[in-house]
Amino acid sequence: MQNILNIPKLLQVFIKKHKLYANLHALVVSMVLSVILMQTGSLFLFDYIPDHLSVIQRAYQDQSVWKFEIYKLENNLNDKSVVFNRLNDSLSEVDGPVYYWARNQKDTGLAKAYKNLETAHHDFANARVQGYSKEVMLEKGQRVIKAYDGFVSAAKDDVIIKQSIVSLLQFVCLFLVFCIGACIMLTSWSILINRLGKIITIMPNDLISGSRNNQYDDEFEMLEKLTSEMSVRLEGIQVETKWINKASAEKVRKMILSQDFLFKLAKLIGSSGLSELTIKKSLYSLEKTLGVSNVALIFSENGSRISAQRALFSSYWPLSFDEGMFDESTNSLSVSHATKLIKGECVQCVTVPLQSPNGWLGILLLETEANHYFEDTELQLFEVTAQMLALSMGFQAKEQEGRRVALLEERAVIARELHDSLAQSLSYMKFQLARLQTNFGSQLIESGADAIVTDMRDGLDNAYRELRELLTTFRVQMDVRGLDHVLEEAIAEFSQRSSLNIMLDNRLQECRLSVNEEFHLLHVVREALSNIVRHSGAKKVTIALVLQSTGDVIVTVDDDGKGVVFDQSKPHHYGLAIMTERACCLGGTIEILPRRRGGTRIRLLFHPK
Repeated sequence: MQNILNIPKLLQVFIKKHKLYANLHALVVSMVLSVILMQTGSLFLFDYIPDHLSVIQRAYQDQSVWKFEIYKLENNLNDKSVVFNRLNDSLSEVDGPVYYWARNQKDTGLAKAYKNLETAHHDFANARVQGYSKEVMLEKGQRVIKAYDGFVSAAKDDVIIKQSIVSLLQFVCLFLVFCIGACIMLTSWSILINRLGKIITIMPNDLISGSRNNQYDDEFEMLEKLTSEMSVRLEGIQVETKWINKASAEKVRKMILSQDFLFKLAKLIGSSGLSELTIKKSLYSLEKTLGVSNVALIFSENGSRISAQRALFSSYWPLSFDEGMFDESTNSLSVSHATKLIKGECVQCVTVPLQSPNGWLGILLLETEANHYFEDTELQLFEVTAQMLALSMGFQAKEQEGRRVALLEERAVIARELHDSLAQSLSYMKFQLARLQTNFGSQLIESGADAIVTDMRDGLDNAYRELRELLTTFRVQMDVRGLDHVLEEAIAEFSQRSSLNIMLDNRLQECRLSVNEEFHLLHVVREALSNIVRHSGAKKVTIALVLQSTGDVIVTVDDDGKGVVFDQSKPHHYGLAIMTERACCLGGTIEILPRRRGGTRIRLLFHPK
C-alpha cells in the first residue's frame, strides 16, 4: 500500500527530472485520446442510428395501419369491431420493446413525442370504451395519426442532432489531432533543429570542422561524439584550473605570510632594536615563512658588534659557512644561488649581502634541499629582509657610535676643565709650598711645622698624581672595534710602562654591553693595573672576564705582589674610591681580597643591562 501511495510522488519527481520527455508523451497521449474519441463517436452513431431507423420504420408501419383503418372506419368499408381490434393491436405495440428505447431518450424531444403518441392512443382507447360517436372516434384517430407524424419528425430531428453533434465532435478531435501533430512537429523542430543546432554551434570550431569529415547516422550521434570530446577537454581544463587555483591560493598564502613577516619584523626592530635574540627570532620566522631548512646571518668585521660570534642561525650552524663568502660578495649586490655538495648531500644556498656605507655588515644565507623552488616573491622577501636588517644594523651602529662620540666629547670637556682649573691650582699650591720651605725652612724646623708642610707636599703630590690618572682616564678613547681591542691596548700600555706580564682571558663574547658599561669596566681594569704598578711590586697579572649562566659578569684582576697594604685609616686612597664608585655606577660591587698564595685579587660583580 505504501508503494502505491509513493507512485504519485515518484511520477512527479520523474516529470520534473524529464520535462521534455513528459511533454512529448503528453502530446502523444492527447493525440491518441483524440483518435479514440473520434472512434467512440463513430461507434456511438453506428449503435444509435439503427435503433432510430427501426423506431421510425415501425412508426411508419403503425401510422399506415392507423391511416388505413381510419379510412375504412370513415367509409364504412368494414365492421367497426374489426377495425377497433386491429387498432387495439397497434395500441399494444406502442408499449412494446420497439418503442421502449424511444421512451428512455430523456435528453431529446423523442421522449416527449412518444408521450404525445401514447396519450393519443389512450384517448382513442378511452373514447371507444365510453362509446363515443363515430365522429369523435375519427377525430381521436386523426390525432393518433398526427402523433405518429410528430413522433417520426422528432425521431428524424434527433438523428440529425446526434449526427451533427458526433460530426462536430469528430471535427474537433480531428482538429486537435492536427494541432497536436503540429505541436509535435514544432517541438521536434525546436529540439532537433534549433536547440541541437545551437548546441553544436557553441562547440569549438576545431571540433566542428573535424567532425564534418566524419559520417554520422544522425545528429545525436554527432552530438555524442562532440560532447565526449568536449568532456575530455573540459576535464583537462578542470584539472589545469584546479592546479592553477591551488597554485594561486598557495601564492596568496605565501604573500600573506610574507606581509605578516615583514610587518612583525618592522614592529620588532622598531620596538626593541636589533639584538642577538631579535635577530634569531627574525631568522626563525623567515625560515618558517619560506619553508627552508635553515636561515643564517653571517657577520663580517663591520657587523661583528651585533654578536661576538661570526654567525647567528635559526636551526643549525650554517653548513656552507666560508670566509671566502665576503670576498665573493664584493662582486655581488643581489641574490645569488649556488648548489654545494656538503657531507654527501646537495644543499642549495641562497645568499644576499647586507650592504652599508661603511662596507659589508654580513651575509644573509638560506640553506635548503637542492630541488626547492623559490618564487620571485620569495626572493624579493629574502632581499627586502636583508635590506631591512642592513639598514637597522647600520642605523643602530651609527646611533651607538654617535652616543660613544658624544660621551667621549663630554669626557674630553671634563678633562679640559680639570686640567685648566684643578691641575693649575694644585701646581700653584705646590709652587707656594716650595717657596715656603725655601724662605722659612729653618723656622719651620724649629717650630715643628716642617712635618706638617711635608705631609701637605705628599698630599699635594698624591692628589696631583691622582688627577693625572683621572685625566688620563677621561682621555682614553674607546675603539670602534669594541671592548676587546681597548683592553688589549690598555694591557700593551701598562706592559710598556712597567715590567708586568699581563694575561687577558676574555669570555664575554656572548655578552652585549652598553657604551657606559664598557667605559666603566675598562676604567676599573685600568685603575686596578695602575694600583698594581704603584703599590704591589707584582711581576705577573691575570685579567679574567667571565659571563655566568645567571647573566652576571665577573671581572677579576689577580697579581702575585705583596698583598693588600691599604690602611683604611689613612687618607688619599683615591684609586679604591674611584673603583668603588664605578662599581656602583654599574649596579654591582667590588671587593679587594688577599690571595692564598700571595698577592691581591680585585673582584668586580655586576649584571649588564
